[in-house]
Amino acid sequence: MKKTFKKIISTLLVVVMLFTGATGVAASDSAAMDNSGVMFATNAINSLLNVVFIGFSALFPKNFPTVDEYYASGSENFYAGMDSFVDEPASGAKWHLGFGQASMVPENLKDGSKEYYTGGYFTQKIDGVYDDQSANAIAMHDNSGRGTVVSVSIDGVGVNNADVRTIRAEAERKLSEQGVESDIVAINISATHCHTVIDTQGFGLGPIITKLFHNILSFLPFMEPIRSIDADFYPVMIDATSDAIVEAYNNMEAGELYYFETAGIGRSERNQNYMDDEYDYIFNKRYNLEGYQHVIACFKFVPDNKASEPTVIANLGGHPTTINRATKLLSADYPHYIEKKINDAGMNFAFIQGAQSPISVNKGGVQTQEVIDEVNAEIEADPRVKDYEGAKSLGYEFARLILEAQEDAKPVEPMLNVKMEEITIPMEYGLMQLGAVSSLLGTTTVKDKSAPCGYSVISEIGYLELGKDIVMLTVPGELIPQLVYGNVVDKTQSYLGEDWELDITSDLIGEDKTVLVMGLCNDAIGYIVPDNDYAPFIADSLWNTELGEKLWGPAQHHYEEMLSMGSKTGSTVMGALNALVTEVQ
Repeated sequence: MKKTFKKIISTLLVVVMLFTGATGVAASDSAAMDNSGVMFATNAINSLLNVVFIGFSALFPKNFPTVDEYYASGSENFYAGMDSFVDEPASGAKWHLGFGQASMVPENLKDGSKEYYTGGYFTQKIDGVYDDQSANAIAMHDNSGRGTVVSVSIDGVGVNNADVRTIRAEAERKLSEQGVESDIVAINISATHCHTVIDTQGFGLGPIITKLFHNILSFLPFMEPIRSIDADFYPVMIDATSDAIVEAYNNMEAGELYYFETAGIGRSERNQNYMDDEYDYIFNKRYNLEGYQHVIACFKFVPDNKASEPTVIANLGGHPTTINRATKLLSADYPHYIEKKINDAGMNFAFIQGAQSPISVNKGGVQTQEVIDEVNAEIEADPRVKDYEGAKSLGYEFARLILEAQEDAKPVEPMLNVKMEEITIPMEYGLMQLGAVSSLLGTTTVKDKSAPCGYSVISEIGYLELGKDIVMLTVPGELIPQLVYGNVVDKTQSYLGEDWELDITSDLIGEDKTVLVMGLCNDAIGYIVPDNDYAPFIADSLWNTELGEKLWGPAQHHYEEMLSMGSKTGSTVMGALNALVTEVQ
């Protein structure tokens, strides 16, 4: 199939080139990249693809509010954060934190009576359970009376905004039923981006195709549009996640919060990245550039009550894709095995995915002998473990680094500031747009005349400040980390031959503060790519052919654009985030 596709692409290339005679010109060190040849070919073929998307999009009933109608309605189940910020800990300030966890594995998967699609692989299914798929929740406040902030990490490829809002409402309902008067000012729900768990968005190819045609007929009075996410799994996900939130809220107790970082894990001799780092465990697969998080950033909460378990929160941008996609058993990948080791050490654990758009993990890179020996012993005892060797090795190694680094933890002053905002992201024709307008995905979709396809999605960004010198930004998708940390691809290398025009967010925050990212938070809008390096995804296929490379030189990578809202997503999200940062500084 792959060879046939490449032959088709090669034929199209020949036709396009006969008409244009255009070729890409290699740039000098200072000159702008000239990709005019591949741009013409890509745009020509992409225009044909857009005809298909336009045709399909026109078939669906569009019962969406306009942008103005949406914002006038009061933004149901959106939390704006705190009414005021503090510059110093309040009188009587004290960290309070609670942990909650719930499994979201359905009984009919546990007993093998039903198969489920996994996340992000479109056609892959699982029919059993190897470890777990859970929601881990943290509730915390600084005792200032300004409210409690909840952060939830779900094992899954992503959670759409409409589902985030449903979970929030269900958690509040359960608290109210218990007679608890909630003071929650923010509930931020992110995904670990594990692929070999049940699909949390609805990207399974079978359901998408059958439900797509169902939704075309939803103009009929007896046909309501339906979601592509599995109907058996959806209520389990909502129930488990809201249960975890309630448990965390009810478990809050006083204690001390600490921050620490592990040894550097981004060393790459091949790409000359982070050469001072000790370990070669993560790398940037799209750009040979520094400018991504190369340590595991950790918080540790130690309760005043010595009988209570401490809680560790680890933040890292890195795809959990160490397991063969053809596995038939559910596994939450390396974050689950970090958790296992942290639990063994007597502590709760939550993993928060960072800015991980192009950041991959080195599956076979672990060199620590004690970790290798432990995993090999497990394989010898149970040959099934071989299929999960990469996940266990990396998870155990990351846990080792975390446990070792906690010795250097420093106290975080009891001061929590949080501000959240809704943003409007214009959509262009493509897979994500089709999923939104067809009502298959749980996006918060609105009619928007200013958007290229006539529709936008409402999403969320956020700014969390812990103590005086730690900032965590929330972004609603898979972010190219250089947009926050700097070193964005410039005109000499970018697809459009242009520079990134916006400020670097960490520069606005200041070099005296640690800047972290909570990715895939409160939405899953796909990849967030800098505008100057955005290409229609077909460019990846055009370049990755023998003829394509002969015409335009070494292929650039543009796979990420296949699952993106459009070419202005980067500037829309980062522009709004920069404005929020400026507002609260």
